[in-house]
Amino acid sequence: MRDDAEKEIAEGAGFDLSLLLPFQITKLSNRLAAQARAILARHDNLSLPQWRIIRVIAMGLSNRSTEIRKSTGIDKSQFSKTVNALVEEGYVVTVPCQEDHRQIELILTGKAIAAYELLAPEFAARQQHLLVALTPAQREMIFPAIHALARAAETIDFIDTPTSED
Repeated sequence: MRDDAEKEIAEGAGFDLSLLLPFQITKLSNRLAAQARAILARHDNLSLPQWRIIRVIAMGLSNRSTEIRKSTGIDKSQFSKTVNALVEEGYVVTVPCQEDHRQIELILTGKAIAAYELLAPEFAARQQHLLVALTPAQREMIFPAIHALARAAETIDFIDTPTSED
């Protein structure tokens, strides 16, 4: 229903928004986030950013603040607030990083480990569900395509910026 309304508006303006790649990616991202929040809501009071931090640590990807923040894609301000909430709610403890005093290390508590053990199988099932929605050829190209788009999104070199001489 909402897609029809968006299409009507776009067509009325003489342009089909569904043709814009960033528009489609944003819609997909919103749907995936809503799906993840629905899974979280069934079990715990974790927010999606909190879950992402716990998952990165539990999977052994990193326990250092900067690496976790970059892995999760959370901006600095939100990351700090999210970590503070995780500490307050008893999911993590923080300790100074011995090698880099600008960072902290996050250590999962038993409460976080229990949440991870409960939620990880559901998120693994979700991952499988999403992958099954793709053909083998789509599965083979989806991650390289996402990585290529992420690299392309890091620059605006494609914009022809006039110089002051123009």
